[in-house]
Amino acid sequence: MFAACPLHRRLAKLACLLVCLVAGPAEARVDVSQANSGYLGLQLYLGPASGKDLQTLSQAQASGQLQRSQQAVPRFGIGAPAQWLYLPLHNPQPLPVQRTLQIGEAWIDELDLYLLDPQGVLQHVQAGDGQLDRQQASPGMGFLLDVQIPPGDSALYLRVATADALILPMRLLDSQQVALAQQLSQYSYGALYGFLLALIAYNLMLYAGLRETSNLYYSLYLATFILLNLSYTGHAGAWLWPDSLYLKRYSTLLLMMALAWTGLRFARHFLDLASHAPRLDQALRHGSRLAVLLLILCVLADWHALANHLAFASVLLYTLLMVAAGWLSLHHGRVAARYFLAATLCGMLGTALTDLAVWGVIPFNPLTYRAVDLGILLEASLLALALAYQMRQHQQARRQAESLARQDPLTGLLNRRAFLEQGQQLWQDSQRSARPLALIMLDLDHFKQINDQHGHDVGDAGLLATARLLTARSRPDDLLARWGGEEFLLLLPNTQLDDAQALAERLREALLAQPLRCGNARLTLSASFGVAVRAQQASLELLIQAADERLYCAKQSGRNRVCGPAAQPGCCAIGLAAPADK
Repeated sequence: MFAACPLHRRLAKLACLLVCLVAGPAEARVDVSQANSGYLGLQLYLGPASGKDLQTLSQAQASGQLQRSQQAVPRFGIGAPAQWLYLPLHNPQPLPVQRTLQIGEAWIDELDLYLLDPQGVLQHVQAGDGQLDRQQASPGMGFLLDVQIPPGDSALYLRVATADALILPMRLLDSQQVALAQQLSQYSYGALYGFLLALIAYNLMLYAGLRETSNLYYSLYLATFILLNLSYTGHAGAWLWPDSLYLKRYSTLLLMMALAWTGLRFARHFLDLASHAPRLDQALRHGSRLAVLLLILCVLADWHALANHLAFASVLLYTLLMVAAGWLSLHHGRVAARYFLAATLCGMLGTALTDLAVWGVIPFNPLTYRAVDLGILLEASLLALALAYQMRQHQQARRQAESLARQDPLTGLLNRRAFLEQGQQLWQDSQRSARPLALIMLDLDHFKQINDQHGHDVGDAGLLATARLLTARSRPDDLLARWGGEEFLLLLPNTQLDDAQALAERLREALLAQPLRCGNARLTLSASFGVAVRAQQASLELLIQAADERLYCAKQSGRNRVCGPAAQPGCCAIGLAAPADK
């Protein structure tokens, strides 16, 4: 009669099921009374991937289908089916023990936890970001599920499902260990985000001041990485879009693609690929646009598995392309590419270590899992150095261009423009202080004949020899310039007329005593000098005009002489026609 009662049969079946489930395989149980923050993967048992209830697991246990995990952190890849996990527990204390199960990453869609003892199901917790009514992930910590473990033997059963990469780091922590883990997580992520935000602010200020596009794209690249990190660690889901299942499902994939796009855009502009590698530049531009459009199509069509593979493939390809672009630019002599290449290699190494840890090739621990964060810190620092080096190069090139714009390319002396700018300051200083100011203008004699008879190389050598002589005989405060052709100007502050004329005479004699070699022959250079002083002129331009008139007087008087404001014996009157050959 007892056996014929359906209720009794169901109760007996349930009792057998609970005993079977709690008893589990005859392996050592996890002693929950001992503080242990290590991963529990090697003490887990893996159940079948089919079914959604404990009956499936009981049948698997009865048939011996449960398998001991061989990984400290079980990993199942992208798009894996739902997984059942079994963890046998033992509490030797007479009272229940409160523990927190830290498991998985923030992107898990469904996580069902069952705590059982021989009397039945003690606790059922539903978590995952697949539904808003489930318990959500704790930012930077994965899922934290509180369980109260009874005395004696018990067991945890978990069913985990996600369309993303399924990786299950699992630890059973007490309250102090949870607090310490949360503190370390907050400090480490705070340091990471603070450092990157400081770099973003710095580069945005540089862009605002210099309008250098590379600084803007670098800031966008770093901002995208921060958003991506916030997304896959659960910070964004808790802070930015807590009520959006759509963003929780696709934000990480979209931001992975955005990171690849902004990184390649920064690389193209920083390395100036359009100038030395135009084909690669076009391929990167069109390829990145195509990848973005394909991912948007997958998101709109809700092809989650395809979107996953496309995003991960794009990030992998992006990393390789960054290294290739850096190497190619270095091969073309771009010095800043050294910093860029070192930076991308650091980022690639960090990403590779994290991927290898996730795939089970190397041990999974906080250091290897967060190697991508360390890699991006090194990458960001080196890229900041690269930008600083590039900025120094631009400043140096600008200063060189400004110097060339103010410098005579042959002699290295100031040109006409620079002389007028600096000479105006000396003129104003002389006026304010009522100090004398003199100007010497000199012109090489018969210079056209030298060029015609001996060639322009000999003429250039004569100009260089004259420039060196004038430089050697002038004072540090004097202003020396090549005025044009074979004419030179020497502006002399704090110099009276007599002193200026005496200096001009010494220069004339020194030039005569300095022959110019022309093959086996020697040429003697001579020059005519005109001297003028500020006291007799109203502006710098008029002073230059007066010196030019005195020079013209010296030419008319036979060349190779000095002519000052007071017409000396032998100087011609002003206004005669200029000679055809200076």
